[in-house]
Amino acid sequence: MTDAQLVAAVRDGSLAETVLDTAADRVIDLVQKAVDGADPAADYDREGHHALAREVAGRSIVLLKNDGVLPLAGTAGRTIAVVGEFARTPRYQGAGSSQIVPTRLDNALDEIRSLAADATVTFSAGYVIDANGSADATALTAEAVAAAKAADDVLVFLGLPGEDESEGFDREHLELPAAQTALLDAVLAVSARVTVVLSNGGVVRLSGWADRVQGIVEGWLLGQAGGGAVADVLFGVVNPSGRLAETIPLRLEDTPAFLNFPGEAGHVRYGEGLFVGYRDYDARDAAIGFPFGHGLSYTEFVLSELSVAGSDTGIDVELTVTNTGDRDGREVVQVYVAVPGSAVARPVRELKGFANVAVAAGRSQRVSIRIPNEDLAYFDTARSRWIVEGGEYEVTVGASSRDLRGTATVSLAGDAGIPQLSVESTIGEWLKHPVGGPILMGALAQAGNEGMGAMLSDPSLVRMAESMPLVRVAAFPGSPVTRDQLDQLVAAANGAGVPA
Repeated sequence: MTDAQLVAAVRDGSLAETVLDTAADRVIDLVQKAVDGADPAADYDREGHHALAREVAGRSIVLLKNDGVLPLAGTAGRTIAVVGEFARTPRYQGAGSSQIVPTRLDNALDEIRSLAADATVTFSAGYVIDANGSADATALTAEAVAAAKAADDVLVFLGLPGEDESEGFDREHLELPAAQTALLDAVLAVSARVTVVLSNGGVVRLSGWADRVQGIVEGWLLGQAGGGAVADVLFGVVNPSGRLAETIPLRLEDTPAFLNFPGEAGHVRYGEGLFVGYRDYDARDAAIGFPFGHGLSYTEFVLSELSVAGSDTGIDVELTVTNTGDRDGREVVQVYVAVPGSAVARPVRELKGFANVAVAAGRSQRVSIRIPNEDLAYFDTARSRWIVEGGEYEVTVGASSRDLRGTATVSLAGDAGIPQLSVESTIGEWLKHPVGGPILMGALAQAGNEGMGAMLSDPSLVRMAESMPLVRVAAFPGSPVTRDQLDQLVAAANGAGVPA
């Protein structure tokens, strides 16, 4: 653990000096690589890298809502009010060890002014980002309201300050700062063309105002060129194609982990199991703000001609994507899979594949998406391996987990082998087992109309017994089966059903 311990170990012979030299050489080699890379290489294109960062950021923005206010076109002679300190002072990266020093930093306000040179662009801070900063909130709000009232379009920049989300601690709520939502309320009282632009690392609750604004642009933390990327999307230089990687709930209480988190005594129980995120919301058909996979475009796409084929290696999905609008754009085709009647607990549907497809205006493109077996398998604890369940698979394509546009069914043979049974397997599992079921029923047949035999001969009672472990049979009044006989039943059932 310390250099003194290393020296002592070499001196007493418990550590070979050559081993220490090897470890030290590795560190020196890494340091030298860092030194060699500290100076930009001759072919380093700083402006080219920044342009790439702007393209990536533009592709990452999610247009959540658009009631006809975007893109901002024909701005000549119009007035655009930009409200919110985040437009001038961007929140572009996370906190803690994720922070880096950018080669340059764009802000949305300057980029908006650049793209709307023929318009009048006003700016009002509206709020302060630094919680320790001093400002007259009333005066800031009044200035923003006056600017919004005089403008044709209003862009309100809201988001989370860095101190609200970072590594090392968890957020306690999903709310935007109260000063920002109060500012938005005041602006909405005087303007009917309001677009909100968000800067945040994790989702925030939008349900308090989403239905009262005309546009919502989820910007996330976009990096050093994010200001230009936001302007590109607002003015239609870039047709947005980002999609939500998580559901935006209506409130914190609706989230899957609400009853389990933060736990107690420093321990959290992850009680959601498989039902995290959209899997939980969709299983409960819960009301949400915006669904997983959602994202709008400045054009429209139609998904058609769906075909699905199954094989012993997976599922192949093909469909046609048609851009029915007048702008080139990108659609993110999402493939969800369900297994109705599955023998194991499953979400109602799960994303198993997607494709980001560029389609020119008025054109169509055929898209192929492959879902390999490993993405369809579940882990069978009885057999200690991953298993592809045989049966009917329902394949659905859409533009989000709630915007489903085509469904097809395919049959898969699944993996060979019969599940193993134990005395802890339930009676229901035994009865459904192709080998264990007949063996169990045969063993109980001698009971006639008494005890467990009587129960399993009565359909109304079978349902009650299905969840009972087989080991309970030996203790059931009138049962003809002993514990030793149960062990023999298990051996007989598994002898004919050893996993492939």
